[in-house]
Order: sequence, then structure tokens, then C-alpha cells
Amino acid sequence: MKTQEQIVINLNEIINNTIEGILILQEGFIKNINQPLLEILGYETKDELIDKLATGVLIPTSVEKYIKYNEKLFQEISLITKDGTTIPVIIKIKDIFYEDKEYKIIFILDLRELKEKEKMVIYHSRLSAMGEMISMIAHQWRQPLSTISSMLTRIKLRNNTNKIDKDFLNNSLSDINKHIQYMSTTIDDFRNFFTTDSKKELVSLNEIVAIVFNMIEKSFSSLNIKIEIENKNLQKKHLPKNELIQAILNILNNAKDAFIERGISNPLIKIYFEENNQTQKIFIEDNAKGIDEKIISKIFNPYFSTKNKKNGSGLGLYICKNILEKDNLGEVFVENKNLGAVFTIIIN
Repeated sequence: MKTQEQIVINLNEIINNTIEGILILQEGFIKNINQPLLEILGYETKDELIDKLATGVLIPTSVEKYIKYNEKLFQEISLITKDGTTIPVIIKIKDIFYEDKEYKIIFILDLRELKEKEKMVIYHSRLSAMGEMISMIAHQWRQPLSTISSMLTRIKLRNNTNKIDKDFLNNSLSDINKHIQYMSTTIDDFRNFFTTDSKKELVSLNEIVAIVFNMIEKSFSSLNIKIEIENKNLQKKHLPKNELIQAILNILNNAKDAFIERGISNPLIKIYFEENNQTQKIFIEDNAKGIDEKIISKIFNPYFSTKNKKNGSGLGLYICKNILEKDNLGEVFVENKNLGAVFTIIIN
């Protein structure tokens, strides 16, 4: 029969060879810590932390955040290392009793690698959309370039016939400048979309939708897809503008693909809003005949696609959900309604 000392030694060997960090607390004080967590925190020995308050290394968020990992719900917090660096982690807490004393055992999983992979998936999704974006830029620029060319031809014709006057020239140059400014704004919208900087900006949801509309208007209208946007001003919030642009673009492009694949006549997308003291909502409704009820619960899963292999990566709607749910920004839902699907984006 194994002695108590042997059991303790074997237990320490087990917890020191897990991929998870393990912390054992009693009344908020650290009583044990495994080697993987020591390495994450940058400490050399347990003695530096034993009998210290756990708040010296665990930083709860101001608002409780939970994420799903391997189909289980975990709380997301931060660790603070010996050198003051903060690390995103998920934790699971269990109450245990040993020798008539109550302890808390905290299982900790480092999220840094997962977060980096998440960023790369979103960035590569943007890059994969670059070809489509270039096509959209071409649609946005075709009309102003044609107008500028026409104006320059008229200026040249009048100049050759000595019929040019100052007012005509000034008005023409002013109009040309307006079209050039429009093109400059358009390219800025696309350039900003591809930046990896996801800093938050004070912006309203209807302003974000307007940016998206300006990016896709010509491309969608060339396919006879009509977009109706409710004229409603919403309160400005500090939001990750570029990431929300990507989320809305993904939903709209999904609708566009459904229109094309199903040969929908008079394709229509309606975008409307709701706002209260707690949340803001965007509704994106199409008339593309909806989503099969057998798969509607799966469309936000990674690599799930109803499109053929050539046109579908299965990441668009997954990334949309990921963007909304990370950092407790909000949620996204879909349901069939009337003649199509309605995507609802909720911003907390």
C-alpha cells in the first residue's frame, strides 16, 4: 500500500506535467502552484508565491467574460507575470475538501497562442477577399473615371475651338476635383479595411454601415441587387470599426452569393436598426429564400459552407461570430423570416 507521502509525490508529478496551469487556494491565499504555471508567470520557485494573495497574479475583468472551448464554458481573465506583463487565459474553478479544509483548485489555460491564431485567421480571411475587393474598387471607380474623361474631352474640344471661358473651366475643374476626392475616399475605405490595427474608434453603427455601402454599392448594383438602409441615427460608441466592417461585409457577401446561386429575381437586402439603453442592433434581411433549417444552426461553425469548394471557404460567418463575441462586444444570430434570412448583430 502506498504511503501518504508517495501519493503526494505522485500527485505533484502529475500536476507538474499537465499543459494547464494549476493553482490551489485557501481563503484567497496561494497554497500550491504547478510548474507549467510558474513558467508562464516567470517565477523560478514556488516559494516566491506560496502564501501570497492570488490577486497578485489573477486579474478578473471588470465585466465577467466567458468563452466556449471544446464545447465547455470557461471564464476569461488575465494573469500578471513577474515582470508585469498581462496574459489572456481561461480558467475553471473547483471547490475541494482535504483534511476538513476547503480549497479552491483553479485550472488555467494560456490563450496567447490561440489569440494569435485567431488574429491570423481573420487577417487571412481579409487577404482572401482581396480579389473581390479589387473588383469592387473597379466598380466604384468606373463611373467617376468615365465622367472625368468626358469632362476633359469637352475642355479640350472648347479649347481647340477657342470657345472656352473662365466659368466653364472653373466649374469643370471643380467637378473633376469632386470625383477625384470621391475616388480618394473610396481607396481610403478599402485601405483601412486591410489594416491589422483593430483599435476602437468613436463611431456609430449607421456610419459603419454607410462605409460598407460605399464599398459595395456599385458592385452589388451591377448584379441588380438593391440595398435599402433605414435612415436612423444611432448613438456613437467606442467600437472596433474595421472588424465590424468585415463582419457586415461577410454577411452581405453571403447574401450576394445566395442571390447568384439561386437565381433570385429582384434581389433585395434591407438593413435596419434598433437601439435602447443597453444595446444596439443591426438587422440584415434578404429575400434569398432563407437557409435550410437542417443546417441553420451550423452556419457559424468554422469551415462549414453551403457553397461549392471554388467559392466557399466556410470562414466568413465564423469570423463574423468570432468578431462579435470576442471581448464581449456582442452577438450575431440568424433566423428565417418572410422570403429569406435575417441576420441580427447585437452590440452591447
